[in-house]
Amino acid sequence: MRLFKLLLPFALFFSAACTADMAAVRRSGDAYPDFLALKAANTEGLEYSREVYDRGSRVTVFAPHGGDIELATARLARGVAGRDFNLYVFNGWLGRESGRLHVTSSHFNDPDAVRLSTSGALGLSLHAQAGRGSWVCVGGSNKAAAALVARRLEDSGFAAVTPCARLPGTSAKNIVNRGSAGGVQLEITLRLLSRLERDGEDRSRFEGAVRRAVIEFASSGGIEAR
Repeated sequence: MRLFKLLLPFALFFSAACTADMAAVRRSGDAYPDFLALKAANTEGLEYSREVYDRGSRVTVFAPHGGDIELATARLARGVAGRDFNLYVFNGWLGRESGRLHVTSSHFNDPDAVRLSTSGALGLSLHAQAGRGSWVCVGGSNKAAAALVARRLEDSGFAAVTPCARLPGTSAKNIVNRGSAGGVQLEITLRLLSRLERDGEDRSRFEGAVRRAVIEFASSGGIEAR
């Protein structure tokens, strides 16, 4: 009983943290209709921050719900992008209230994100999803690239499903699909995101698998030269 009382505060803490994460991916609707409305109501550098890197690549990696919105997605995006792919990250910094800074990808119209997407060929985005278990749902408008990403993830020991029935990510308005070759959208369960955040070796394998798939797709002619 004494041990239970000692451990109870920690159990409550982790339960609250999981509940906050689940709320971030189970919201009934966004607080803002698009990014421009969010920008008008919030201060960059205070409520949110952005990372925009145009490296002249034909590939752009997106984490439009980074920071405290969908934990770990920004870190994964940086790892997948490395030093050669373009990178766009939107970070929400409102702690447990960061869910209100979520803007669905088909309404994410930050001009810098749109420019990176439309001037390139293939987009790849990382998101959190509330599905049970530890797996990735691979969607997006480029079915061939999505299938290759799913195969390489499976080759590296991660469970991956494509097409993504519940979260297909195929809208032409989705920020990840606005390049000439469309895009790939990764919806990662909270359990797997938590594992990748804690385990650097697993995270490196995950990022490497996705990068290899994108490079393989590009070298096979899936992305035209600039």
